[in-house]
Amino acid sequence: MATLDRLREIVKHHRPSAVPVVADDVRLEGDGFSRRHIESAGVAGGAEAPALQTITTAALELGGALVEHSDGAVIVVDREYRAGDLHGRMPIGEIVSTIADGEDAMQLMAKAWPSSKGIGGRLLFLDLETTGLFGGAGTQAFLVGCASIEGTSIRVRQFLMPGFEHERIVLAELQAWANSHGALCTYNGRTFDVPLIETRFMFHRVPCPLDGVPHLDMLHPARRMWRQRPLAAGTPDPDDSSCSLAVLEKQLAGLHRVGDVPGYEIPSRFFKFVRTGDARPLEAVMEHNRLDLLSLAAVLARAIVLITRGPSAAMTAQEAYGLARVYERGGAYENAEASLLRTIEFAKRVGAEPEVHGEALRRLAWIRRRDRRPHEAAQAWNELAILPRCAAALRREAREALAIHHEHRLKDLITAREHALDLLADGVSNRGRVQHRLDRLERKLARYSEARLPLN
Repeated sequence: MATLDRLREIVKHHRPSAVPVVADDVRLEGDGFSRRHIESAGVAGGAEAPALQTITTAALELGGALVEHSDGAVIVVDREYRAGDLHGRMPIGEIVSTIADGEDAMQLMAKAWPSSKGIGGRLLFLDLETTGLFGGAGTQAFLVGCASIEGTSIRVRQFLMPGFEHERIVLAELQAWANSHGALCTYNGRTFDVPLIETRFMFHRVPCPLDGVPHLDMLHPARRMWRQRPLAAGTPDPDDSSCSLAVLEKQLAGLHRVGDVPGYEIPSRFFKFVRTGDARPLEAVMEHNRLDLLSLAAVLARAIVLITRGPSAAMTAQEAYGLARVYERGGAYENAEASLLRTIEFAKRVGAEPEVHGEALRRLAWIRRRDRRPHEAAQAWNELAILPRCAAALRREAREALAIHHEHRLKDLITAREHALDLLADGVSNRGRVQHRLDRLERKLARYSEARLPLN
């Protein structure tokens, strides 16, 4: 990151070469684009005419329009998803209204993840399709997918690079869209999408419009709420233990993609298009990108519902526990405690989730101890210590906390010694520390016995 920061400074103080900023001359007519092209002497006619004709044909095949400039061209595809349309089982209008009313929930996520500080206003949803899956200086974003909320609809606009030499115009289009939005929402964008875009702007010695923009990466809240936490009853599919966007859209929105292009095939389809001019293999890529953008909005909407309504909106013990982790990270400890109690209630009712039950009791004890309520914390530790099928590490942590509580707060040396002995019998790793505690307790007990004093 230090190298990236140095490059930012170089670009910031360097007088940039002229980068075209294309006006939004591609006007909408009804649901799509007018087919008017922007004429430019720099690319019209001459030896480049056949290539231009191929790109124009590709734009028409993909249901878009061609924007031309002296520095290159870009295929722009625009789609509108209206309030009555469905994304899986979620109406677009419901997603839009939830996000529009989710200011407080987004502010809590901004406290939890400071990169999104100031999130709100007009959100720009961003997703890239690239020439490589692992990033790097030579990787380019051949498709920049953008979405925003407009009224009761979601507008998706995609900028497709017809060839490597047209990258500058694609970046110019992204720059124009980014400047009209106040915040950014991605899925794994902090690690992949945004650094890649920054690298490409730096390559052209132009300041990146996303630099310093409030950025909510939904991968991080999603990991806390739903990682390895299937929401549907029954045995999940083996792939459902991940936290990929494809898995979440199936669990949260009920969307099952049919004929979707695998991610590893996407770069090769673009390379084929560049070689042959045949845009048909890219149709599935464009649809894949649009679905990703809608699913990103759906994940944000579900997170907002959970944070706004609280633990009563959780559908399972796993989801309630994930919500508690988000509340705790955002500093809403009272709501976190309520979510943990809801988790424990779910787990007791189902009786088949000892892992999440144990983790919830552990977090509950820590929150109560942090709030200086040691006796209530001890209640949670007690329940954890006797929980059937509890993870051994959690059980040992509970017994150690109870040994400390009984020795120093309740002055119940006999019970403290019992917990220390249980720890040694349980094969605790820090035997030396436990043995030291046990020896100290034995000495205290001996002194009390000699003086004939009460033990508590």
